[in-house]
Amino acid sequence: MKNLIIVTIYLSAFLLVTACSPESATMKSERILVQPEVVVPKHAPAQLQNFDWITIDGGQSQLDFNPQVDILFVTDNSESMTSAQENLTKNIGEFTKGILNNKMIDYQIGVVSVWDSSEDYKKNKKDSYDMGDLRFVKNAQAQEAKNRRFIAKSDINSSLIAPTLKIGVVALKDGGPENEEVLAPLSAALSPNKLGRGGVNEGFIRPNAQLVVILLTDADDSSKNITGEQMAQELVALKGKKVAVYGALVRKNDPDSAKDFALKIHPKYHPECFDMTAKTPKLNGTCTEGFGPDVLEKFIYQANAHHSTVEEIRDNHFMSIVSKDFGKDLGKIGSDITAKTLAKEILLTQIPRKVDGKYQIRVFYGKQEIPNKAKGGWLYDDENKIIKLSGDIEYKYVEGARFSVQIVPVALKQ
Repeated sequence: MKNLIIVTIYLSAFLLVTACSPESATMKSERILVQPEVVVPKHAPAQLQNFDWITIDGGQSQLDFNPQVDILFVTDNSESMTSAQENLTKNIGEFTKGILNNKMIDYQIGVVSVWDSSEDYKKNKKDSYDMGDLRFVKNAQAQEAKNRRFIAKSDINSSLIAPTLKIGVVALKDGGPENEEVLAPLSAALSPNKLGRGGVNEGFIRPNAQLVVILLTDADDSSKNITGEQMAQELVALKGKKVAVYGALVRKNDPDSAKDFALKIHPKYHPECFDMTAKTPKLNGTCTEGFGPDVLEKFIYQANAHHSTVEEIRDNHFMSIVSKDFGKDLGKIGSDITAKTLAKEILLTQIPRKVDGKYQIRVFYGKQEIPNKAKGGWLYDDENKIIKLSGDIEYKYVEGARFSVQIVPVALKQ
């Protein structure tokens, strides 16, 4: 027991000395103050991603280029139209020059005649065509191909066009039309029963094609069951913006000798201009500007209003069938049709970057780069994200070539 007490005293003294030594104090302090080092992960500063040019797949269906146009002539075949039809066929080359020479355009051309709903016409008419039936294609010898209703690009034979469009005239005594209806046969030609499966005009109107209607008459419209406004609505309902209507007509200031008989006398169109109490109606002096095909002119303005101004329609969609410049006028219409057919829009699926006020966009047709300009090139509609290609681009045609678009997309913040 005595020995145990002595050992305990010595141990307590030793612990007291070591606890008070400077070295022991330092060690204790280090154990309290030194903490494990915290490793903070390092991140690179945020940066804008650097995008390169990317190509929108030229094989996508929206970038395919199949410019199609279906051209329908509605031609007056009354006996007063002999010289006008001769004028058309003599100058048809001016009209088709741009369309045929541009290998990109896939065209179809057909013609229907005017109609007359009178009982005399139905009783005396000698041909087998019903209202709105496309006329058979004719060769250079005026022989009809009974199995062909329209000319196509695949025919590769432009010599068929002039004889097919020259449908001839029929005298009144031989069953020709007297009250020329223009809009009624146009409506019938484009009706589902004519265009549908088994219809006489089947295959003429294609879903993606531009529709062009050309009226050729020296009279005004006498249709009883359709107005110009209704016909314009039918065309837009059928083709949307892909429709254009032109008129080779007589004008008010053309001589009466060039006009249809009814258009010369004109009481049925404008009775306010005549003394209707006389046995033979006579002008009463209130209408001094002459008479023109007012119904058809109004229809042409209405049918084109969705894509052209009044001034553009007046300047580009009318011509006089008795004009000495008839060939030039036809050529002008042909060029206008070509431009409308070749115009194209491409919807972008990504937003292009804008650098120094310029969108980073490149447009190609095959390997040919299309310039960024209004005439002969393309413009970008940033509101609708659409590239609009004008119809007057000078393409270097390549079989099977398509469009492709390269852009630098807008970079997103990370």
